[in-house]
Amino acid sequence: MSHDMDESLNPLEQRLLLEPFNAALRRDYAQALLRNGRSDDAARQARLLLQQQPDDAAARALLEEAEAPPPAPQAVASGNGRLQLVGAAPAPKVQSLVTAAPADKVRFTSIVGMEALKKTLRLKIIEPYLKPGLFDRFRMNSGGGLLLYGPPGCGKTLLARALANECKAEFISAGVSDVLSMWQGESERNLAALFEKARSQQPCVLFFDELDALAYARSKAGAASARTVVNEFLAQLDGFGRENKGVLMLAATNMPWDVDDAMKRPGRFSRQIFVPPPDADARRGMFEAKLLGVPSQGLDFAALAARSEHCSGADIDGLIELAKESALADALDGDEDRGLAMSDFDAALAQLQPSTLDWLRTVRNVVKYAGDDGTYREVETYLKKTRLL
Repeated sequence: MSHDMDESLNPLEQRLLLEPFNAALRRDYAQALLRNGRSDDAARQARLLLQQQPDDAAARALLEEAEAPPPAPQAVASGNGRLQLVGAAPAPKVQSLVTAAPADKVRFTSIVGMEALKKTLRLKIIEPYLKPGLFDRFRMNSGGGLLLYGPPGCGKTLLARALANECKAEFISAGVSDVLSMWQGESERNLAALFEKARSQQPCVLFFDELDALAYARSKAGAASARTVVNEFLAQLDGFGRENKGVLMLAATNMPWDVDDAMKRPGRFSRQIFVPPPDADARRGMFEAKLLGVPSQGLDFAALAARSEHCSGADIDGLIELAKESALADALDGDEDRGLAMSDFDAALAQLQPSTLDWLRTVRNVVKYAGDDGTYREVETYLKKTRLL
């Protein structure tokens, strides 16, 4: 598999790192993402533009295009005069890294790989959370915040849900659409309501996805509304006259450098953990788990793991689906007895490029120019280990 990155986005991303406040450049980048089929990333860039310039009509149009649902089916007359529906495509099936347990019962044992990361979370978060006597002894609160960051598709949200189940706590998940509103003051009220709900259900894990969109750095935001949302967020994290004991705040982001620095201070999201792409052992385990019960012949899981370097869990799902399509095409041509073979994965690997490489290139530049404060030490170690730095 080639490890080359998508060259069409390279110049824009490199310039954007140097000119993060250049709205025209960010708009061009969002359009390029949209052209490359990365609608979620394009929508995130459009939201950042609207935080800087709420009246940016082009950014609003970009956001609407990126979030546009698939075309609704239309009734048309067929040749026999009857009406039939056309234009409705089935929604793609999204697969997760879960190997056995249903989503609401995900535990660490359900997640393939990430052993070192799970051990870190167990020692730093789960065991102290399950033993409040230790906290009382040292007069510490059993709450606080943890920020998971890394490339998309590598299991940050899944880890958050598993962490809640390991802590035997309620789990409340909040996304951008659950908080942000076009009405003045409504976003702040939504945030306050989420924290109140979490406090009423202690012990509880309150999880915020896409933290960079909810707590965009105030020094970069041009809109006053974006700054007031961050101010309210900080007040709720600090308790704001209420008790946050027993509430564990979790958040995930693909762009930690865009999160307001005040969110990372002690008592807030002071603990930041890098969630890297799965290593070779984890990738092998994913292939084995996802292909369990699927007809196959002569598959070399170790070779597949070695050739899928830098692939996320979502990428591996995509590889398997492409390989199945290849085998199915042969079955439709008359070779119905054969199962998945290495030749099917050869064709799939030639088509699919790891989605994490764009993120790794971006963070490589961040690490290079961020200075020696140790903020991204885990990332720097990973980049050196994988020969990307």
